[in-house]
Amino acid sequence: MKYLLPLLLMVFSIASAQNSQEIPKRYEIKSAQVTYTENSPEGKGTKVLFFDQYGMRESKRETLQKKGKTVKDQLSIINNRKVLIINMLDHTGIARDLSGTMQMMQMGGNDMAATGKNMLKTMGGKMTGHVSFLGKNCEKWEVNTMGKTTMLLWKAIPLKSESKIMGIGTVEEATSIQTGKSFTASDFEPPAGIKMEQTMPQGMDMGLGGADLKMTNEDKQQLEKLKNMSFADFKKMMKKENPDITDEELQQSFKIMKKMGTLIK
Repeated sequence: MKYLLPLLLMVFSIASAQNSQEIPKRYEIKSAQVTYTENSPEGKGTKVLFFDQYGMRESKRETLQKKGKTVKDQLSIINNRKVLIINMLDHTGIARDLSGTMQMMQMGGNDMAATGKNMLKTMGGKMTGHVSFLGKNCEKWEVNTMGKTTMLLWKAIPLKSESKIMGIGTVEEATSIQTGKSFTASDFEPPAGIKMEQTMPQGMDMGLGGADLKMTNEDKQQLEKLKNMSFADFKKMMKKENPDITDEELQQSFKIMKKMGTLIK
């Protein structure tokens, strides 16, 4: 299904509501700043990501150049269950409410890192080992959906990703990571002079960071089938794709897919 890879990436990118008895955590460390290089068909450039409160507040700025011209300068901020997507080239932005998405992802349980890994497995993804990258012991994940994607994850933070989809390659890799950083509230606010536009709460529009990842009719038809599918049939289908997936992982993924099915419009 076309939405699965964007959803997978979203799992590692959006805030999640958790049990009130626990500290909400998107990442396994409290704060960090990561600098990346990017090389994609859109252009070449850099991305700077920083967060605190275990990722409940996050800022990400991405710039790309192509043929000597800046073609993208985008700032994305996650704060207070909203995502702000700002085009720094024309100083405009939109604010999206993530409550609907968070409600959906909460069906997978309180541990968002575990939810993401279980969804990887459901898609046929496998952890193929551990790799040392920037001095960090990273999990190496491979998934073959719409092409091949390889990711190195450390503390639920993607430090490197390589994908080749329909012959088009994209590489993003961290060049530095600093942990234990301190940030202020103003670091997670839009710059002065930005014209912000409010949007409707996010449902099945999975756009984040400006990506238009709306579901196609084919995706909706597939989710309709999942919504009415029994767990036994779901298990049979998933086991065919990934024989090693456990019943616990299947149950968690089944709940998420069922929840997604109720949000079809």
